[in-house]
Amino acid sequence: MKTNLIAPLGMAVAMTLTAAACQKPASQTAADATAAAAPANATDPGGAVSPAASNGAVNADANTTNPAVAPASNSFTEGEAKGHIEHAGYSDVSNLQKTKDGLWTATAKKDGKSVGVTVDFKGAVTPN
Repeated sequence: MKTNLIAPLGMAVAMTLTAAACQKPASQTAADATAAAAPANATDPGGAVSPAASNGAVNADANTTNPAVAPASNSFTEGEAKGHIEHAGYSDVSNLQKTKDGLWTATAKKDGKSVGVTVDFKGAVTPN
C-alpha cells in the first residue's frame, strides 16, 4: 500500500517545485512593473527605442540646399508643376510648358513682379 501513495505524493512535490521555480520574487516583479511604466530612452542601454536610421539615398532637403535646377526625366503633371511654383510663393502662374530637358518653365508673379520660373524633376523652383 505504501507504493501506491509514493507515486502521487512524488508527483505533487514535483509540481509544487516546478511552480515555485517559475515564479519571480515579489521584489523582482515590482521592479519589472516600474521599468515597464517608465518610457524607453534610446540613450539608455537596452532601451526599446532606436534613433532613426539615416538613409543617404534620400535627400529630403534637395529643394532647399541645392537651388540649381537639374534637367532630367520629369514625371510631374502640369498641375503638380504649377503646385510646386505656387508653394514656392509665386502666384498667377501662366505659360506653363515642359521643355525637352524635362524642366517645367512658366511665368509667375512674386512680390508684384512678373518673373520666369523653372521647376526641375526634384520639384525645386528657381527664378530665371
